[in-house]
Amino acid sequence: MLSMNASDPAFICIRAQGILHWDDYNGFEHGLSNELGRRRGAVPLLLDLRGFRGWSAAGLIRDLIFDVRHRASFSRIAVLGDARWHRWITYLGIPFFRAKMKFFSTPPAAREWLLA
Repeated sequence: MLSMNASDPAFICIRAQGILHWDDYNGFEHGLSNELGRRRGAVPLLLDLRGFRGWSAAGLIRDLIFDVRHRASFSRIAVLGDARWHRWITYLGIPFFRAKMKFFSTPPAAREWLLA
């Protein structure tokens, strides 16, 4: 499941939980596009992967399409995770985005880096 919290004016928070499938991106992308258009320009992103377990094969393909579409949408990406492989996918994701990406294991550290 993908969800977005845009209540903080300083950054957008995207939360990924469980196993992501192709359909998880359908309504989510529309809402994100609207929020990005409202904010104008690249914005900081907190990508919360706590509880994220991976993708189905189709979900991984859809995620890669999402990454390419939003290559320039974010100014910084703080990845918050609770599994060792979450750190690995942070580094694997660096070539897909123009933004600086960094892994964090605690929310306060991630937020502090995004707002620096």
